[in-house]
Amino acid sequence: MLEELFIKSRDFIAVNNQDYQRYFIKTKNLEHRLSIIIGPRGIGKTTTVAQYITKNYKDNEALYVNLDDIQISSKFTMTQIAEEFVLNGGKLLCFDEIHKYESWSAELKNIYDRFDKLKIIATGSSALQINKGSHDLSRRAVVYNMVGMSFREFLELHHGFVFDNYSLEDIITNHIKIATDIKNTIELQDKKIIPLFKDYLKHGYYPYYLSMPNEILFFQTLQQNVNVSIESDLLNVYPKLNGNSIKKIKMLLSVIIKSVPFEPNMSDIKKAAEITDDRTLKEYLAKLDDAGLVKLLMQNSLAMKNFDKPEKIYLANTNLMYTKEPNTGNLRETFFVNQLDNYYKNKPSLNDNGIFASNVGDFYCEEKYTFEVGGKSKSFEQIKDMPNSFVASDSIEVGFGNKIPLWLFGFLY
Repeated sequence: MLEELFIKSRDFIAVNNQDYQRYFIKTKNLEHRLSIIIGPRGIGKTTTVAQYITKNYKDNEALYVNLDDIQISSKFTMTQIAEEFVLNGGKLLCFDEIHKYESWSAELKNIYDRFDKLKIIATGSSALQINKGSHDLSRRAVVYNMVGMSFREFLELHHGFVFDNYSLEDIITNHIKIATDIKNTIELQDKKIIPLFKDYLKHGYYPYYLSMPNEILFFQTLQQNVNVSIESDLLNVYPKLNGNSIKKIKMLLSVIIKSVPFEPNMSDIKKAAEITDDRTLKEYLAKLDDAGLVKLLMQNSLAMKNFDKPEKIYLANTNLMYTKEPNTGNLRETFFVNQLDNYYKNKPSLNDNGIFASNVGDFYCEEKYTFEVGGKSKSFEQIKDMPNSFVASDSIEVGFGNKIPLWLFGFLY
């Protein structure tokens, strides 16, 4: 058994051990005995596992197992693999696509409890639930949310620029110097920040764009990943869904793509997606959010996505908007929401007080900062009486006062 698995594991590592390392592997030490990495398709979870194995383990000390491989999952259970691996001195066992394996939570719990010297890394859909029923892993596992590429990472991967990331407070208090330094560094290479930012909005969120021969194939692959996320991943995570509910979720996403971002009229959405009741609509919206395909912007941290009406609905990132010609204002807001939301996902202490809809401006962050998002001529009129209020302005290279370049929020992680 192990010989077959090691052959597949070595082939996997050889193909996926790329030179470029994303923020995740640089900032997360994965030292806990059971680490679970969740995130949307295509953002680099599998590559991260390959890089971690190569960096930290010798040959045969670590084993990668893809649970979406029918040749493996139909022959061996996760527990059988762990037993044989530990018996032969294995140290790190990596399970990929765990949501494709029906009893993954029960077996992970069993493996963790039985083999106290074995380290385990598992990856799965962003919709994954680790606290299901009697197989609650929340007290055993450290769960990491991995997100797509920031604008900063795009500049590093695509153009070789190496920049620091900054906290939101850093950007708010020192944006003129930070933006000036970045702009000057880029211009030394005969490039300009605004055209590079436009490239990022279109195809910079997913690292696999670089492996594509052209944009057409990239967007075809992106659409395929969206379909798999709904038709396969959601169905595996939520087995009570059926073919009809998956069809309606796809229709719902289609309605959102044509409209986002918008303040949802639940009656109109139900009619367009052929959904009969509010409860089902909210449940389907929450599942699209879980899958990393949309972002439901709530009024505050007490609102619950399964039960409360979202204030606004966005696509999860700007690349998803280019399946049609995006509206410029919608594109700006989607970028801002995406980068702030990802920033807070990497800061659990702030996540509950992250980004929400504002009654006055566009967005309210950390229960103290109000933001308006717009073009270079966007004024402060709407938020002029609000303390700690700022304009995130598109199409400017360097800001002034409380007007901050929109692109600079792509340096938060």
